[in-house]
Amino acid sequence: MKYIFFYFLACTALLSGCTKKTDEIFDKSVDERLSQTLTDYQNALTGAPGWKLFVYPKGLESQDIKVGGLTYYVKFTNTNRVSMVSDFSTDIAETPKESGYHLKALQRPSIIFDTYSYMHIPADPDPDVSGSPTGTGGNGWGTDFNFSFQDVTAKDTIYLQGNFNKSSAVLVKASQGEMDSAFNKGRLKGMMNFTREYIKANPFIYIAASPSLNVGVSFDTTLFLLSTSTPEGGLLVNKTSAFSYTTYGLHLGAPATVGNYTFQDIYWDDVKKLFYITSGATRVEFISGTQPVFPLDFVIGISYTTISVPLNPLAGSSALFGTKFNAMVSGLKTHGYNLTYAKSDFIFNDGNKTLTFNTYVTQGTNPYIIQYVYSYTKDNAGLFKFNRISANGNGANAGIEPDMRNIIDYIEQDKFKLDYYLNGTTLLGQFNSIENPTFYFTGNLF
Repeated sequence: MKYIFFYFLACTALLSGCTKKTDEIFDKSVDERLSQTLTDYQNALTGAPGWKLFVYPKGLESQDIKVGGLTYYVKFTNTNRVSMVSDFSTDIAETPKESGYHLKALQRPSIIFDTYSYMHIPADPDPDVSGSPTGTGGNGWGTDFNFSFQDVTAKDTIYLQGNFNKSSAVLVKASQGEMDSAFNKGRLKGMMNFTREYIKANPFIYIAASPSLNVGVSFDTTLFLLSTSTPEGGLLVNKTSAFSYTTYGLHLGAPATVGNYTFQDIYWDDVKKLFYITSGATRVEFISGTQPVFPLDFVIGISYTTISVPLNPLAGSSALFGTKFNAMVSGLKTHGYNLTYAKSDFIFNDGNKTLTFNTYVTQGTNPYIIQYVYSYTKDNAGLFKFNRISANGNGANAGIEPDMRNIIDYIEQDKFKLDYYLNGTTLLGQFNSIENPTFYFTGNLF
């Protein structure tokens, strides 16, 4: 019996010696580590002169509405107060507003802007407040005002994600000079005004992206979008980037590449009154042209769809066209139907290569359309040839078509070169007959 007791005692001791011991991987608990992370972020935010917060709203993408970026210059204090200006409008770009914030552990460490601030205005569900691109309530711009930190540790650049709409955002440490420009010198509002004045005065902007490539540039200052247009394989390729304003120019949501150059910031030159980019050590200035970068035959049906001819022929129209046009207008009025001419639209569709020729007339107070639809081909010289597909009832009417033939005989029998025509500061579209060089006319471009 004694031997059995010692046997069990020995086995017990052996099993005790084989019991696994769990070592602590971290020297602090989860709560302690989370508290330290929030403290580190708090110290980073309040220790800097200020930050640029770039926000890229995502909440309207489900409605196929793309908007650009928003910039906030923000200054944090240790007492959970934050001051900011924003480029959402010129009013709030100039006057700093103070509100509250705090850091909190939600599903991830987060920064919460907890009292109404400039950040809440584009998120406001009242369209009269937010000016929502949807035009309806409840949407705002699809942006956020509470964000989770995507980085483990605080750095000079901190990536965020909106907790509700999943908007992407980034905090970039700003210099004291930038903060002074934003808060004390009204520079953010100034950049917004400079940009709008620049694009109004320079409607045809491009970048010489390589010795053989010009890239067209256009700005949508309503939706904060920048577009570039590049010819590729005989087609015009348009690319859109989100932008927002800074005290020195514009900042893109992601780096853009045009030709030989890659850039994310666009800078404003106060002396030359123009924008430029830097790519490596190379400075590339935006260039203002006197007409669009790409010829009209290349972009008709894409950038422009309509050449519209009013009652009184415009500059750049020939005497022969004037004679034929007046005969058409007069005939429509006097040959039985008493039709009063309003305008004619030549509407191009690049996708299916069609031209719709609509002439708008009235009979008394009743409006009518005389319509002819053509397919078209374009040869290597950029010359258009039109072939009629159909006409509506008015176009085929025996009492109307003879008067319309003053114009459509040329459209159906000749080849045409399409060009721009600059009338003062107004850019028009021009049809030029190849077979009959004295027959040419212009219209407003849309």
